[in-house]
Amino acid sequence: MKRPRGSTSRLAAVLELASPGERGASRRAVLMHALPCFNARGIEAATIEDLRQRSGQSVGTIYHHFRNKEGVAAALFFAGFDDQSRAIAERTADAPDAQAVVAALVAAYVEWVSALPELAAFLFLARETIAQGPYGAELARRLEARYAPIDARLAEGVRAGLIAELPAELIPALVLGGTESYCRAWLAGRRRARPTAHAGLLAEAAWRGIAA
Repeated sequence: MKRPRGSTSRLAAVLELASPGERGASRRAVLMHALPCFNARGIEAATIEDLRQRSGQSVGTIYHHFRNKEGVAAALFFAGFDDQSRAIAERTADAPDAQAVVAALVAAYVEWVSALPELAAFLFLARETIAQGPYGAELARRLEARYAPIDARLAEGVRAGLIAELPAELIPALVLGGTESYCRAWLAGRRRARPTAHAGLLAEAAWRGIAA
């Protein structure tokens, strides 16, 4: 997986949104350097000393901003998650029908992963840790906020006869399951083509999975 041009500046912009201004500079420094550390070593194996050495911030500063290593991981995860949610909302908001919503969702997802592969890899890495830890309720709240508008649009598709009547818990896997699988494989170096290269095919497969 090659880092796309501009990914470092894009990552800096994501972290700036999460921790803006001069007051957030030390937080951003920790998060920027925590990302490669967590991706290389894993959250459990990485230590506060690793983060201190990489970021140049003191242990006291790290504890002041994040309380502990898990707090660093959660702050980094939510910075990426929220940016991904914004990208999805922007693409899906004006989609005219359920099929267009699915296509926009898939397009936004693969574009975000392709633009920010290191952060995307971390979201996949950290998702279960965040969900099972003290920040699990916050993740559930943000997931609901992200997908509630999309679920409402897909429900309209069911009522219009465009989408099959399927168990609600099955629809997310059918819509994004293939896309997430390909993105994971690309991030791991098992696929050569960037996910955006297959956005249309992935969206078509997602729609076929739920269409009436």
